[in-house]
Amino acid sequence: MMLCTNAGRAVAAAILVFVATAPAWGADLGLSATVGLEITYTPVPPASYNIGSDLQLGLEVAGFSLASSTRFDLTGFTGEDVQFEIDLGAAQIAEDLRFNPGFDWNELSLDVTVVGVNLGVDWIFANTGTVQTPSYDMGVVISLSSEFPIGLGLASVTGFGASDLENVLGGPAPFADKMLFLFDYVATICSPVNEPDVTVVGGFYFEEELLRLTVTYCGMVASHTMWFDTGGLSQLVFELGYAFPDPALAILTKLTLDGSFDLKNLDVILDAAIDGVRVTSWTGFAEPGFPIPLPVLFSGQKFAIAFSIADVHVTSETDFDDLFLFEQETIVIDTTIDPVTFVSVTTFDSGGFAGECIDASVTFSGVTLSTEAEFAWTGIVRVSFGFELSF
Repeated sequence: MMLCTNAGRAVAAAILVFVATAPAWGADLGLSATVGLEITYTPVPPASYNIGSDLQLGLEVAGFSLASSTRFDLTGFTGEDVQFEIDLGAAQIAEDLRFNPGFDWNELSLDVTVVGVNLGVDWIFANTGTVQTPSYDMGVVISLSSEFPIGLGLASVTGFGASDLENVLGGPAPFADKMLFLFDYVATICSPVNEPDVTVVGGFYFEEELLRLTVTYCGMVASHTMWFDTGGLSQLVFELGYAFPDPALAILTKLTLDGSFDLKNLDVILDAAIDGVRVTSWTGFAEPGFPIPLPVLFSGQKFAIAFSIADVHVTSETDFDDLFLFEQETIVIDTTIDPVTFVSVTTFDSGGFAGECIDASVTFSGVTLSTEAEFAWTGIVRVSFGFELSF
């Protein structure tokens, strides 16, 4: 017993010495690391609750990075995500391993850049079934892209046993996604979401091919994206617009057609930034659900505006439905007064107050303490608090 006690004390002392000296020798090696823990309280109607924890670890050294997230709640282990990346200059190797709580996803990626041409290969092994009835399938995604100095970009993505390949290129419409930044900011500032993945389907066969052409020339921006599946051409997305740097003004039209060249969606986007105020307008038209002479009908309207007053940043989004009736209003207020950061997200719908999210953090000496509370008119939705240590 005495031997075990002494051994335990020795291990504890070694850990304390490591933590105390890590910043010194880590700086010599170009090493940086983060350790974070978040505790979340979630009510479970009608009269129960759940408490979860998320332990996050990160490590970066020249040419190598590692990140880990481990999750538990009152039922036990709920998930684990591990990602690492090796940068060899012209080549990058990465792996993404997930358990949720059983095995869910393993993706090995290789990206190589040679004379301006980027080649990427992703090998994916995923559980496409359920926890009770797992089903394991494999998918391979091969991507090829290049940007030319004349403003021309080409990209090709091929999926075997994998679909939704537009997620490899960051979305189905490259210019529209950039112009709609304010809407993405409002939607994710209080509830960050992971980047969407491709979808692994059963059977290792050709599933989808995506081809994209982008053009930027003298203020004009345009893109053409085509999807092919086993039946041939399945979808097309066209973008055409203008983006001027001074004053910052952009207008874009986006068309979505199916494989028969029938118009499915029409989006008109206006994005302007003048004297510190950014305004974005999105107008949508969609194919009607019943036969009428018109190919598309008005489907919705969104407005977003962002401006700053001193150190306070305000962003507002207003949504209208297909009858141009008020649907939702979201107001985001965020400010940073060192060392404190504060964010408030308030949402209203046609019935009045819909929800509130408050996030506050303070940073000092490499330590960040944070807390977040989300509630609706029915009561508390989620409360979390945590810390992150960087060295």
